[in-house]
Amino acid sequence: MPAAREIEGSGVRPASSGTLTYGVAVGEVLGVPALAGAQVVAGARGLDRVVQRLNVMEVPDILPWVKPHELLLTTGYPLRHTPQVLSQLVADLDERGLAALGIKLGRYIDELPPQMLATADQMGFPIILLPNDVGFDDILNQVLTDILNRQAAVLARSEEVHRALVQIV
Repeated sequence: MPAAREIEGSGVRPASSGTLTYGVAVGEVLGVPALAGAQVVAGARGLDRVVQRLNVMEVPDILPWVKPHELLLTTGYPLRHTPQVLSQLVADLDERGLAALGIKLGRYIDELPPQMLATADQMGFPIILLPNDVGFDDILNQVLTDILNRQAAVLARSEEVHRALVQIV
């Protein structure tokens, strides 16, 4: 995946299709206070992937419910009895254009299978170990606020440009 370059600090990045995509890079998402202490354990070359939305994995058959550019959060509960499927899950999430997977260890899954991490590294699909002391609601709130603030700034700038062009005409 080629590096997505932000257009003038706007939060707008070219997607792999060449279209413009609004959002925040995974690497920037890691800067929100709720993710202080989070660790990227695989797929670091994908930190420029764009996050537009967030989702929480509550069911083992999550694939019909995910959308491109999502940061998917999980405790691993839906996969607690079948952690061996995590490697295929990473490949499937990458195929559907997700931005990254954030997971909390210790409650339902104690460690991530080496094959999962190898698959994520190969695909440049970020796997993020989430801090155990932060709630998903805090992550959702802070990341979505950041995304919405950036979108509002882009809209405000677009309005300024539109007004300037109308005055010229």
